[in-house]
Amino acid sequence: MQSEKNFPVRIIFTLVILVWIVSGCGGGEQKQAGEEVPEFKITREELPPGALPDVPAELGGEGFTGEGWLTNTDYESILDTTLKEGGSVTWAIFEFPSTLRITGKDSNSQFVRLVENLVYETLMGISSIEMEFIPGLATHWKISDDYRTFWFRINPNARFSDGSRVTAEDVIASWKLRVDDGILAPYVNMIWGKFDEPVAESPYIVRVHTNELNWKFFLYFGGMSIMPAKYIGNLTGKQYMKVFQFEMPPGSGQYILSKEDIHKGRSLTIKKRHDYWDKDNPKGKGGANFEKIKFVVVNDERLTFEKFKKGELDFYLVGRAQWWHEECDFDNIKRGLVQKRKIWNDEPQGVSGFVFNMREPPFNDKRMRQAFTFLFNREKLMSQLFFNEYIHTDSYYPGSVYENPNNPKYRYNPDKAVELLRECGWKERNQEGWLVNDNGEVLELDLTFAAASFARILTIYQEDLKKVGIKLNLRQSQGSTMFKMVNERKFKIHWQSWGGLLFPNPENDVSSWTADPLNTNNLAGVKNERIDELIKQYNVCFDQEKRVKLIREIDSILMDIQPFALGWYAPFQRILYWNRFSYPECQFSRTGDWRGILTLWAVDPEKEKRLEEAKKDPSIQLEVGETQNLYWPEYNKKHGRRYTIKGL
Repeated sequence: MQSEKNFPVRIIFTLVILVWIVSGCGGGEQKQAGEEVPEFKITREELPPGALPDVPAELGGEGFTGEGWLTNTDYESILDTTLKEGGSVTWAIFEFPSTLRITGKDSNSQFVRLVENLVYETLMGISSIEMEFIPGLATHWKISDDYRTFWFRINPNARFSDGSRVTAEDVIASWKLRVDDGILAPYVNMIWGKFDEPVAESPYIVRVHTNELNWKFFLYFGGMSIMPAKYIGNLTGKQYMKVFQFEMPPGSGQYILSKEDIHKGRSLTIKKRHDYWDKDNPKGKGGANFEKIKFVVVNDERLTFEKFKKGELDFYLVGRAQWWHEECDFDNIKRGLVQKRKIWNDEPQGVSGFVFNMREPPFNDKRMRQAFTFLFNREKLMSQLFFNEYIHTDSYYPGSVYENPNNPKYRYNPDKAVELLRECGWKERNQEGWLVNDNGEVLELDLTFAAASFARILTIYQEDLKKVGIKLNLRQSQGSTMFKMVNERKFKIHWQSWGGLLFPNPENDVSSWTADPLNTNNLAGVKNERIDELIKQYNVCFDQEKRVKLIREIDSILMDIQPFALGWYAPFQRILYWNRFSYPECQFSRTGDWRGILTLWAVDPEKEKRLEEAKKDPSIQLEVGETQNLYWPEYNKKHGRRYTIKGL
């Protein structure tokens, strides 16, 4: 839903968040385009644990010692090992996803990434506490001295949910589909095309070479979700798009999404695997506890809140400050049946705001973009709607070390806006009070939005634009329709929110080559030679302090270009939940968000029993915990924050 505020055991694997925009799946020997698309059917295999008997130890088989390789089994985990498995949870989603594919056109959504992280696994990850590499499907890894060749040794015990082995063939297939232009994702094709085709040195050792230097490439390849070549290896990108529009091949993760549990437009249910290949790993104890996770579509924010209060949903992410302050003190909160938390952590902050399509009038003129920015009265929103909960966004990397402290601070200034509008030829008003140019054209724009609750914010902007003579038409639409419209650049002004990344990836968002193709993140059409040069330097820079300086310069250029009228952010998340859960003290991971609940929390049988008793007996008072969870800010005071991965 649109709102004010914009995991398996491996919730600590924050790498997937790093590279979600380039994640995808596989392909192998490809059929000719136009061939009949095969039916997807899962066939189970019953295999013993361990390696193939004919693979020698030096090639990753039984007896492999890891000499000369890197690994890490001594990292700190945030999981609570006392938690019990079992129980189910229900969460609301605003709209059913337009696809369940984890790569290709339309797969770039928060919900698809959530499902991907539960069903699939990556070769390796990053611990969210100390920011260091940790094993995933791969037990060990190596990096060449020139940082251009990488090796991964796959765990011989790794199995997909159909019982089949995870091998180097699956890794290769996962790469091949990413470079197939049939998936209709130009940036995905470009990024994975910078790797040469991976080579299987054995069933358990895969080698890949990059055709250019980039400090993030090891992260990218290590963070690739692996899908089975058994099902995708013979598909072209075009065929994959058809076969897996609303189905998922088996994954190796702790959860499975089956066809019979997908009810298009209504709900889907993810179920825990009891034959998970790595279930005895002590580093995973205390995670992925829920037996079933059900997502139901509720496309109205108020209705979602009411369903939560009735007990039909287990959690409610409070997106509106007004509701947090005025409506989150009902009786069940006071009695402790519902818990209220504001959880602070180091989740990377994204950006939100009005994005201007700079490819065409009127926003191909920077003065127009500046004028519309000066008319964005965030101060009014903060005081009248947001209870001063949020922070003005004055950077494209807000709240991080990458934010340029010298950026200009745009604030509401209608006089300056009128001056800029006049410079652009919008000087006079017609009889209806709308600004017109010398040709008599009215300054009129359409703005499409999805969630009805967001209209209250947009209406304030609409009113402020009207005061200076700009006609803004607000049009509500289905989220999927709006998503398609924006990806095809059929807009002039649009409200957009992006999630944040642990490590900036400006090439994806603002490099010149991404400005013209459809289905890229460069919605505004940013083209700037200096930014392109800085991106080149950033990609090959292995010094974190220098990377910070490079991103800060990019930040300052973007603030000058003004592709967005930036909004606001909050370094916390507000949530309500029924008092039937136990969890680690931190509740969320250091760099994660609410999605961590699904792999960090558990149903507590004793709490659940007391909750049911309290629902029946109004005299029962349950414990009311502290509203503020400051675990991570306090942790940072003692240990500091990390902005780089050990070894990079």
